[in-house]
Amino acid sequence: MRAQPDSRTWLPNFRRTLTYLRPHSRPMVVGLIAALGVSVFYTFSVSSVVPLLKVIFAEHETLADWLNRVEVQRRLDVAIADNLPYDPAGLRIDRVRPESRSAAVLHDGDRIVSIAGQSPGSHAILRIIADHPDKTLGPVVVESYDNQAREVQLSLRRHHWWSGAARAATSILPHGQDPDSRMWTLAFVMGALVLVALLGGLCRLANEGLVAIAVQRSMHDLRSRLAGHVLRLPLEWHSAQSPGDTLGRFATDLSKVEVGQMTLFGKVVCEPLKVAGVVALTLAIDWRLLAVALLVLPVGIIAMRVFGRAVKRAQQRASQSWGRLLDHLGERLAGIRIVKAYGMQEAESRRFEGEGRRLTSAQMHIEVVDAATKPVLETLAAVAAAAFVLYGGSRVFSGQLEPHLFFAAVVCLGGIFDPVRKLGNVNNRLQQAEASARRLNELLDLKLEEPPAGRTPVELRRFCDRIEFRQVSFAYPSHPERRVLDGIELTVEKGQVVALVGPNGSGKTTLVSLLLRFYEPTRGRILLDGGNIADATLDSLRRQIGLVTQDAVIFSGPVRSNIAYGADGVDEETIRRAARLAHVDDFIQSLRVTQNGTTTAGYDAYITARSLSGGQRQRIALARAILRDPPILILDEATSQVDSESERKIQEALEDVTRGRTTFIIAHRFSTIARADRIVVLNEGRLIACGTHAELMESCPFYVTLCETQFAHTA
Repeated sequence: MRAQPDSRTWLPNFRRTLTYLRPHSRPMVVGLIAALGVSVFYTFSVSSVVPLLKVIFAEHETLADWLNRVEVQRRLDVAIADNLPYDPAGLRIDRVRPESRSAAVLHDGDRIVSIAGQSPGSHAILRIIADHPDKTLGPVVVESYDNQAREVQLSLRRHHWWSGAARAATSILPHGQDPDSRMWTLAFVMGALVLVALLGGLCRLANEGLVAIAVQRSMHDLRSRLAGHVLRLPLEWHSAQSPGDTLGRFATDLSKVEVGQMTLFGKVVCEPLKVAGVVALTLAIDWRLLAVALLVLPVGIIAMRVFGRAVKRAQQRASQSWGRLLDHLGERLAGIRIVKAYGMQEAESRRFEGEGRRLTSAQMHIEVVDAATKPVLETLAAVAAAAFVLYGGSRVFSGQLEPHLFFAAVVCLGGIFDPVRKLGNVNNRLQQAEASARRLNELLDLKLEEPPAGRTPVELRRFCDRIEFRQVSFAYPSHPERRVLDGIELTVEKGQVVALVGPNGSGKTTLVSLLLRFYEPTRGRILLDGGNIADATLDSLRRQIGLVTQDAVIFSGPVRSNIAYGADGVDEETIRRAARLAHVDDFIQSLRVTQNGTTTAGYDAYITARSLSGGQRQRIALARAILRDPPILILDEATSQVDSESERKIQEALEDVTRGRTTFIIAHRFSTIARADRIVVLNEGRLIACGTHAELMESCPFYVTLCETQFAHTA
């Protein structure tokens, strides 16, 4: 059994469900790469506000001039006046940062007048310095504020490829500042913005589509694993578990885990990447503004944790309520005849309404917490924005930040808040997924039917000798003090027909259930041809046994599939021969079923348990057991729901079917048990007598009483 997740780690149960994504890593990886593309193009779209503002508001500086100035400021670590008009005398330096490498040769107010003997004017000097490939540039003539000239070597920072690419892209734009040139530049910027939006949309499509493919495949694997696991759980678990709760885990909890995985690899991956890109852009503008905005981050984290815990608890209650609701509704619909016969429609509606109110309460709690999450986070965002604007405004007023960069930073702040807003309910969704994943893992951690630890199961050969019950005792785990079977000692030879009789609750059905290993004996052993069935594989054991129960089970589907259930690859004639032996062939041939406008007939007729009478279901179940051709046959009240004529025909058929086959018959009809080779009498879990009918009538008063009371009216 898998180790339990450590509850101290973050989302331990939900993280365990992510292992089902490993076989589908290829679309997931491509989807995550596409998420990176979404982030990049989102950052480009937000950053476009800076050139957009420059085009609209700059009077003396083209977009190319602005890019050159920004690059020169970075490479020289100096400040140059914004919206710089053309100056034929040279390029004026406003400020030199004291810690920069340029501080040794440049000073505030200096003017660069020529480079390598050429004096091309301010805009050309910007272009030369921005495009220079080396880290040193000279000789450069610099004129101080008092018109004193000197020759220096400029030390430059490394040339960035992205800056060169941006300036190369703008080289095709008009260099004038007339209205037509500015309009063409504006059209270029807007066209680039549309292209970025298109590429970003394609990346988002790839991200969401590929992530959805991987998640849906993982959900299919998890759903299949759950179904296979539940079908292999011991019968005692199924007996104690409500079907509604199990169905609720498949319906509701799997859905919540799916939403959690989509959220994790959608929003949780994509939106933080978008935030990271815009944060990097904001840091490039002014890191102090971002630091002020992030002061509210701890409060936001605390709020999300509080809301997440509340949602997790509410989701656990909602999942449990869903299970009870489905269980209640399923039971009432299955017993609708009794509900109507006893006039309980209103009472059952009220009970359903009461359970529905508990479910509604839990779901409303989730919705209220969800609704509260966004306003709280939006209020914190407003506080952060106010602090951001106040601090940024003070830097603009003091001349420490250029106005257009401040406006760009405000746009970046909005670009950060949009993905953060989308992340507002992510923790709630993940906590819901964690609560549901816990319920799914509880199922997966249940122990399957298997041999005792330390034993390697063996494959049984076809039964050929005898079945032995050696001092077999059994008590249900829920009532260990009450033995349902106590010290059963019984040997059944191959080919014998053994009838098990006794009052209700005497242990008849439990005894044959132990042979099928639906349960394990509390004490004692059951031997098949001398081998302990506890050491055998379940498949090799159960392949040798055919079972027909009192409550004949019919699965929705064609008649043919119901008869051939558990016997793959059988031909049509074999199916029909089994049906004829069970005296159900004539009924099947005349069967016509219309469903959703489609009519099916004969062995192709689509049937359900509700579309057949009890006797019809019983005979189809009997045909299923006959088709299996097992060496051991168990008939648990197999003819209890057929009329006398059908029973007579079935009994005649069973004489042929049971010949040479070891058969256990549990019945309350004398006609069924009278032909048995041996009759085993059980009472209160003990074997009190064994013999033929004639022998028991002479030696067992309890059997005589049974014949007089239980069998008299069925003889």
